[in-house]
Amino acid sequence: EDDALQVQACRPGWKEFVPRRALGRFQCSQCFHKWSSAKVHILFHMYQCQGWGTVRMRIFRQECRQCPKPRLEDPEFSLETMETILHNVVIKIRQYFYNQPVQPSDLLEVVVDTPVAGPHDSAHCEACRLGIC
Repeated sequence: EDDALQVQACRPGWKEFVPRRALGRFQCSQCFHKWSSAKVHILFHMYQCQGWGTVRMRIFRQECRQCPKPRLEDPEFSLETMETILHNVVIKIRQYFYNQPVQPSDLLEVVVDTPVAGPHDSAHCEACRLGIC
């Protein structure tokens, strides 16, 4: 995990992948309010050299909209969501570093299995502030 990663700022030889969306669950560390978001963004930077590779990841956080001075909170993901995201990362690694053809249908959609109330709260989304969301 690397909270310093920036979108479209890969080092030479590195490749980037930002999944379309992920369903995350949040809980405020101050007031314990809980919410879900179907627009959690994760940034991956990948590098491969001489048979080994490195994957760096940044998970963008969200703030509670009920607290006057909210903190950025980390999301939690279901096992199914994590498996889908990792499947897609592996597909991109195969495409980027092993020149395997990839069809859009090879990338799986994250299933939104939890009701998400209301529209996306851009004012409290770290990814929105950075122009990613």
